Order: sequence, then C-alpha cells, then structure tokens
Amino acid sequence: GPSIDGTYTIIAKDVLKLADNDRAKAPFMNNGVLDATLTDVATSATLSPTGIGNLEYAASGYVAIGGKEVCAFTRSGDVLTLTRAQYSTVAVAHAQEDRVQQLLIYTGENPATIISDLLQTYAGVPASYIADADWQAEVDTYLQRVYTGVIAEPTGVSALISELIEQAAL
Repeated sequence: GPSIDGTYTIIAKDVLKLADNDRAKAPFMNNGVLDATLTDVATSATLSPTGIGNLEYAASGYVAIGGKEVCAFTRSGDVLTLTRAQYSTVAVAHAQEDRVQQLLIYTGENPATIISDLLQTYAGVPASYIADADWQAEVDTYLQRVYTGVIAEPTGVSALISELIEQAAL
C-alpha cells in the first residue's frame, strides 16, 4: 500500500497453520516396501523400489513392517539388516510389498524439545519463530519431567503436540 484510494492492506498468516494435521505429519511417510516375502526368522530385507533406501531411510534406527512388527535396523543401500521383534512386538512373516515405515522415537526428552522438533522438522516452522529458550526455562522450572514416545505411523503434528500438551499438563 497505499493503494490508489490511499488504503493499506495487511495480510496476516498464522505460522501454526503449518502444523495442521492435513499438512504436516511425523514421522515423514516412507514409500519403501518389501521386495520379497519375509519369514518370521529372517534378519535382512530389501526395500523396493530400487534406490528408495538412500532417498528416504536413515542409516540406522527402527522401522515398522506391515504395521505389525517393529525392528531395529541398519541400512546399506536398499538392504536392511534387522533385529526383529522390538518394542514388545512379535516377529511374524510379512508379505511382499508390505510397507516399511521408519519410526520417530523420543527417548527421555523434555516436552519443549519435542514440540520444537515437531514444529521445525515436520511442520517447517522457522526456528526464529520458536522461543525455545523460554520454553525450556518454563518446562525446567515447573515440569521437571522427561517423556519417551514411539510414533510408528505418520500422525498429524498438531495432534501429536495436543496430546503431549494434555499428557504433560502444559
């Protein structure tokens, strides 16, 4: 502005809209699937399509296979070396093309750290918009607890933050 008639226009945008459940999910959705059947005792699996391992998966961590079993893994290219039946799941056989989803795990983190990570990493909120030091000081002063969570399926960031706020009574 000003426009021809002398008025100004202000457009305000809510940065937290980036965390809406339909826009931001954590963990990121993986597109890899098993390239062959996996027996209940197998300790390695290959991802398909070719090259997906380097594109979408970390070098190590945890995956949910077919939504049924959690496995620890290390990865080389598209090949996963598995430690089966983690986080109280049971080793079962899996079909070819069962989805392989990397998990998001927080272990002994304070809620301010978790919320900041969800907003920055998964919702794309700039770090400069987050009063991280103030959040940390508030949580350290009044909460003095840490939280552990395993997120096996892509879930809306807003929903995750809301649940944490409820559980921690923030």
